[in-house]
Amino acid sequence: MEMESYRLLFEKNPLPMWVFDLESLRFLDVNDAAVQKYGYSRSEFLAMTLGDIGPKEDVPRLREALGSLKPTDRMIGIWRNRKKDGTVFDAEVLSTEVTILTRRARLALLNDVTERLRGDRHRATEIGVTRVLIDAKSFAEAAPQAIAAICQAEEWALGEVWLYDAAASVLRLDGTWHAPGLRDMHGIELASARLAIRPGVGLVGRVWQRDTPVWIRDLREEEELGWAEYSERFGLRSAVGFPIRARSGVEAVAVLFSQAIREPDEPLLDLLADIGSRIGQIFERDKVEASRRASVEAFQKAFHASPVPMAISSLHDGRFVEANLQFLRLFGFERAEVVGRSSLELEMWVDQQQRRVLGERLKERGSIRDAEVQIRTKAGQVRRALMSIEYLDLRDQPTIITTLVDITEFVGAREAQARLAAIVQSSEDAIFGKSLTGEILTWNAGAERMYGYSASEAVGQSVEMLVPDDRRKEFERIMARLRNGEKLEPLETVRLRKDGRKIVVSLAVSPLRDGAGRLIGGSTITRDITERKRTEQLVRRSEARFRQLFEVAADAMFLIDRRGTILEVNPAGAALVGVKDPAALRGINIGELLPPRELESARQYLRDLLHDRPIVEPFEIHLEPASSDRRFLHVRSRVIREEGTDPYVQVIARDVTPEKESQRRLLESERQASMGQVAAFVAHEINTPLTNISLLSANLARAAKDPGVLEKLVKIDAQRRTAANIVSELLSLTRSQDMKRIPVDVRGVVEAAIEQTGAFRMPDVRLVQELPKDPLIAPVDPLRMQQALVNLLKNAFQATGSGSVTVRLQSENDHITIAVLDTGSGIDPEMRARLFQPFVTTKPRSEGLGLGLVFVKQVVEGHDGSIQVISEPGRGSTFTITLPNPSDKAPAKGTKAAAPRTTPKAP
Repeated sequence: MEMESYRLLFEKNPLPMWVFDLESLRFLDVNDAAVQKYGYSRSEFLAMTLGDIGPKEDVPRLREALGSLKPTDRMIGIWRNRKKDGTVFDAEVLSTEVTILTRRARLALLNDVTERLRGDRHRATEIGVTRVLIDAKSFAEAAPQAIAAICQAEEWALGEVWLYDAAASVLRLDGTWHAPGLRDMHGIELASARLAIRPGVGLVGRVWQRDTPVWIRDLREEEELGWAEYSERFGLRSAVGFPIRARSGVEAVAVLFSQAIREPDEPLLDLLADIGSRIGQIFERDKVEASRRASVEAFQKAFHASPVPMAISSLHDGRFVEANLQFLRLFGFERAEVVGRSSLELEMWVDQQQRRVLGERLKERGSIRDAEVQIRTKAGQVRRALMSIEYLDLRDQPTIITTLVDITEFVGAREAQARLAAIVQSSEDAIFGKSLTGEILTWNAGAERMYGYSASEAVGQSVEMLVPDDRRKEFERIMARLRNGEKLEPLETVRLRKDGRKIVVSLAVSPLRDGAGRLIGGSTITRDITERKRTEQLVRRSEARFRQLFEVAADAMFLIDRRGTILEVNPAGAALVGVKDPAALRGINIGELLPPRELESARQYLRDLLHDRPIVEPFEIHLEPASSDRRFLHVRSRVIREEGTDPYVQVIARDVTPEKESQRRLLESERQASMGQVAAFVAHEINTPLTNISLLSANLARAAKDPGVLEKLVKIDAQRRTAANIVSELLSLTRSQDMKRIPVDVRGVVEAAIEQTGAFRMPDVRLVQELPKDPLIAPVDPLRMQQALVNLLKNAFQATGSGSVTVRLQSENDHITIAVLDTGSGIDPEMRARLFQPFVTTKPRSEGLGLGLVFVKQVVEGHDGSIQVISEPGRGSTFTITLPNPSDKAPAKGTKAAAPRTTPKAP
């Protein structure tokens, strides 16, 4: 009975079942469902083995799996099976071991899971491609990765992407993917790379042309482009191609190849079509991104030129990133006050609750359109505005862009409408309405006064009666634009009065619509600007005359606003500060041209001017241009106040540096004369006792034998010599500075000075000599110049404990320069300003009197030269002597004709 039940269960089971021998894999029994499923008769089955109904390559793996089973093990797995007609399907196999006639066998139950696995593969494909497209940043990255995901999930061996070249009207290979086991992959790439496929040709071309997926079951049956040879050579059998489509059409074609024959799969074709569209969206996104980058500049220009107040702020903390001019004007802020701060910090919101509500609405809806808000300006004025907000990606930074429309004046629109008729009627401008055919419908009092027609005369007439013959075409264009519903911005034109006189008018036309929004006519506002045009012509002439005087004025002239920003400057002003182009100074603050110590007095002078407080003129100030010496100026200014604009200041500056220099030289001459008298008196009064001290100490030294006494006498004589040197230096400053200039090789003068000061150089100080190789002949007093250089080198060596001292001699055009550079302690600005005054020194009093640099300056100026010093504390000093060297070789006044061969040394 149990055998009959088993037999009944085996035979009548709707799922295929069989029994096979474990050793030979031969079928021992099959049920009717197996016969029906596979298409073999029972006798055919019993003559076959498991290897006959599956791919041959699966047999070794099957034997291995069966050989590892124990009698009690159940085997569950999915295997590929082949029907009698060659159709391959996936079967889930459940088997248990049984014994038949003492032989080990297995009873197997099969379930066709082809469709289930196909669905799993399609879902895996969908998931894999979705992940790729989410992470991909560009089409070049998305396309090959998406093809790889499809091939791996759907078990295709090879994938290709063909990109359409619009210029050549062909498709070219852009990327490939292949399974690891695919043979001769290099050959496949070479074969594909050589191809340029035209639309309509082959699988790739047909897919592009038809814009739909195409399936080739067996490539060996494909005649076009040698697919049969291609298939045999590389072991490929089936292929499917699908379009990658953007908005503009098919931009690329993807092709997948299989090593086995695969039947057309409609769900897969639909899936591939969808994937192609999604990859095409990435392609479209790339195009949009390129277009976006190209439009960034245009956006920036439009943003700043927009007449609508606009600002961009960070989504993270609400701080403003940028604001256009209209936004700043609306709130009354400067740009520097806004950028980097939030609207909360600037107290722009009247109602903080309103700000929070709008923030929540923005998160929910993604944008805000024309929300009415109350805002507060910098001055505290409350205004009403329509606010719109959009998200904006700015340089990969999440931001929002806010636009405002000031509607403060329109809040009382209802009251304004009630007063509109009275306003129109009382307006000085001519305001009238007209139909689309040009018939005058309304006519206010201003129109009566301007044109001379009464309302009864004008209403019902054609507006053409106001148009001169030479303006007919212009009038027709205006009417055509009105019929198109366009608003005509103010236009300057000519119209006729009743008396025939022509007048110049500013004319604006706006379309009129009824309650349903239909265009019914237009409103014209006309203003008589005849007198204004005449006045403007006179003003232009006056401005031209002023401009001419401004440009040719010898004095420097500046126009500045109340903050000191330069609005205009004439060529003399630009030259004064060392700038060639006056336009380069516009927009900068005049304080940038002044030395720091002059800023406060200049600001106070400007404040007093603007507040009409008493000032002393001329106001004296000085400049320190980088390209020239300090310049002293006498400044006179006046405030210009014009109605409707901020006051500005006209500044006239006269360079009085030559006068200052003359005064300085006169004072210097008087000072030297006085000092000479004092020095002569001191020398006369002190030299006599010094001589007596010298004689007495000498007599004592001859008579004394005590070493202690002799040592003290030596010290007395040293102090006597020091006092004598001081008197000698004082006298040297008062002697005549006439120089005995002769043509000499200046190199010899410099070398003699270097040799004379060698004893003052510290061991760790390096001396650098930068002297020309060729003789440098110039008319100088060699003794005086050598002594001046000795003073400079001595100072440099004494100021430099380590580092270097450099002596540089150069010839430039019509002058020579001698520079002494050291890396010593440097000089602070206060001391540098007094450096060439007598008795000013940075050394201890025992090491110098502060007369050496005074002597140097006298010697240099005696040669018609100049000396400059550049120094920073801690970074060393540079003293530069500039001497004239006339291009003509004629001896200078007071010079001898021949240069000595050797340069005598200064005492």
